[in-house]
Amino acid sequence: MDTTVIPFKGLRYNVDKVGDITDVIAPPYDVIKSDERIALEEKHPSNIVRLILSQPQPDDTETENQYTRAATLLKQWITDQTLVRDPSPNYYIYDQSFHAPDGKYYTRRALIGLGKLEPFENKVILPHEKTHAGPKIDRLNLMRACHANLSPIFLIYQDPDGDIEHIMEQHTDGKPPEIHCKEAFGSTHQLWRIDKPESNSKIQKLFATKQLLIADGHHRYETALTYRDEIKNSHEEDTLSGYGYMMMNLVRMESAGLAVLAIHRLLSGLTSDQINRAIANLPEMFEVLETASLTDLVLKLNTFKGKKPAVGMYTPDNKYRLLVPRSPVQGELDVTLVQETIISKMFKIETLADHISYSAYDSDAVSHVKNGSDRVALLMNPTPVEQVLNVAMEGSVMPQKSTYFYPKMATGLVLNLLK
Repeated sequence: MDTTVIPFKGLRYNVDKVGDITDVIAPPYDVIKSDERIALEEKHPSNIVRLILSQPQPDDTETENQYTRAATLLKQWITDQTLVRDPSPNYYIYDQSFHAPDGKYYTRRALIGLGKLEPFENKVILPHEKTHAGPKIDRLNLMRACHANLSPIFLIYQDPDGDIEHIMEQHTDGKPPEIHCKEAFGSTHQLWRIDKPESNSKIQKLFATKQLLIADGHHRYETALTYRDEIKNSHEEDTLSGYGYMMMNLVRMESAGLAVLAIHRLLSGLTSDQINRAIANLPEMFEVLETASLTDLVLKLNTFKGKKPAVGMYTPDNKYRLLVPRSPVQGELDVTLVQETIISKMFKIETLADHISYSAYDSDAVSHVKNGSDRVALLMNPTPVEQVLNVAMEGSVMPQKSTYFYPKMATGLVLNLLK
């Protein structure tokens, strides 16, 4: 194993210029809805959303478009010192404190560094979900224009003894953070710097033998690989430069602050025949137990968590059902069972984008069905992170939206210039 995670000179908001950092950060680009984007733009003229979600205009051309406008704005913010680059290489420590939907309180700690880009076949950085072409094209165009990582991706590493976190604790215990953002996007946000070469050297050596699992950011990672190869082939830059690296939030797998939620499947656009036929065929594949309420269904579903596959179903006839496979496949994941057996075979849904949305909240799932007779909700248990890692190490990938590491990490605390 030859994993490379190095410190870097982060590009960060100048507090003296922008004021409260809470006003300029944003959620990840792919979870921001149109009205939320507008609200973030109105919150502050330098909010990071103006870079990560610059909007197209009717008269856009190849040389003047949403991506070039983002690049121009980034250069402007650097020139007027809205964004300032740290003078020496650092790792950054990022804490998020939050209440999960189950009511539990967590603090998740990440180390922010630059990870060397590796093809998946090298087994250094592992994917666990399938990706789609559209988001990669969009992010590639933005990267080509800006030559920067505007947001980090989220990866997980194994560290049973907590050696890396112990070093981080030496730089946070009893020391106030450089950035403290009050609650925003579901959590508070704190940031420290590790600017001591001795500590940074120890961290870099500890990562050298670790595999990294992508938790969130598959599209952006594949985009960075594509762009690195473009740069290499064009001879514009040596790939040992910044183009060969990507900004990463790295979280210890064994951390008590790592909250993994279920992602429920919300089906829509179904015919009455599709729904009735699927319900009628359930007993062939599943033991079916009807429950009196959502609360009862969730309690029973939770008893199967991490033990064997099980799925909850809520249908327009106002019935809650627990589905347990009659002949479970050894090692089959809940998400695979739902995708291949229930969605594809029983409901005969082929084009997922036209019929499926997602939610981490079971109450949303029920409301979804109550708002239309063409709908069904499939309730899931969360996929244990150990199972995610096992799938990735086997070289396999899971269906899209198989995991939800809660909450999303903020964009805008640290940026990384590629050149």
